[in-house]
Amino acid sequence: MEQPSGPLAQKAHETIAKVTDDIDRRFAFNTPIAAVMELVNEIARAPEDPAARFAAETAVSLIQPYAPHIAEELWERLGGSRLWEAPWPEADPSMLERDTVEVVLQVNGKLRDRLQVPASIGEDELVALARASERVQAHLNGGEPRKTIVVPGKLVNFVV
Repeated sequence: MEQPSGPLAQKAHETIAKVTDDIDRRFAFNTPIAAVMELVNEIARAPEDPAARFAAETAVSLIQPYAPHIAEELWERLGGSRLWEAPWPEADPSMLERDTVEVVLQVNGKLRDRLQVPASIGEDELVALARASERVQAHLNGGEPRKTIVVPGKLVNFVV
């Protein structure tokens, strides 16, 4: 069977990676449920997407450790049988790569703006784009920040 593609399929693979990491490495149980809920919301926004079935099957299989009876019922409605015998879904690494990332812009630790930037952007260029944001400039009051904290691909925080 051909692997589905597109934003919904990418979200499904990201959810697989997050839930697997949360269970295997972090032993966290609340964040995987939240990740599956986000995936279900994406499915609801685009039910006609060709990857919707793959995403639905992924969501059902990922809730199996938390709600085995409900997951089994849903799995049967999707045409499957014996979910507990099915292998755990695996994320396709190529579907986890992103061209752009959302970077949070903060001033004194408070959210002021968000930017969509290329994933490969350099730190200096990222700081320049962050400073150019009108919403950030309004809180810098024309001054120079005392400190700039950059977490590549995640956030830029100006301390004034």
